[in-house]
Formats: sequence, structure tokens, C-alpha cells
Amino acid sequence: MFKNGWLLLLMLLVFPASAVPTDEIAKVIEAQESAWNRGDLDAYMQGYWNSEKVRFASGKKFRYGWTETLAAYKKNYPDKATLGQLKFTINETKMLSNYAALVVGRWQLVRAKDNPNGIFTLLIEKIDDKWVITHDHTSD
Repeated sequence: MFKNGWLLLLMLLVFPASAVPTDEIAKVIEAQESAWNRGDLDAYMQGYWNSEKVRFASGKKFRYGWTETLAAYKKNYPDKATLGQLKFTINETKMLSNYAALVVGRWQLVRAKDNPNGIFTLLIEKIDDKWVITHDHTSD
């Protein structure tokens, strides 16, 4: 019994409760939502893997590359009115390993003229000790 107590204490010290991957992943998405709502697309893109291998699928298109994705966001959302207010809702985060997760949820924009919404599936991976989106499939 005494050995089990030490083992539990050691595990709590090595793996603190604040290091739950799903919480860390949720913070990435929350930071993106906050950046979008401030109108800061550069900060929004920090949630994505800064690589030419990052993949974004939406509509009938695949887009590859962090730089290309940021340019597309800036083209399609040139001002605060088109950005609106973004709300993400995470329905499920499924850990695939210690370094990868599948996140499924909903997105909604509230704008003066419309309220587009849809769903997303994200592959989020831990790269260089940081959780980042490596694949984003978003649809209406």
C-alpha cells in the first residue's frame, strides 16, 4: 500500500492535472476564436501548423500551406464586418495518441447581414511541444 502511495505521488508530480491534452487543445481553439473576434487573423493562424504541409479542406477545394491559407482568410474576410463574431463549439475531442487528436465541432459567425454556420473536423498534433492544427475540414 505504501508503494502505491509513492507511485501515485510520483505520477501527480510528473503528470500534473493541468497537463490534460484535451484542455490544452481546447485552449488552442479558444485562442483562435478570441483572435478572430479581435479581427487579428495573424494571431488566429497561430493555431495552425506553420508549414507548407498544413491542409485545409472546404467546399470543393483543398488548400495547402500556412501562408496560402492566411492569404485566403485575408482575401475572404477583409474587414470586421465580414469577420463578424465567431463561436466555436467542440462536440468531441478524441485522443488518437499522446501526440494527435481528432476534434469535431461546430462554428457560427454572427454578422449584420447573415449568420453562416457549419461543422469542422480538425486533426491536431503536438509538434515541437505545441498543439497545432495540421488538417482542417470545414463545411457549411
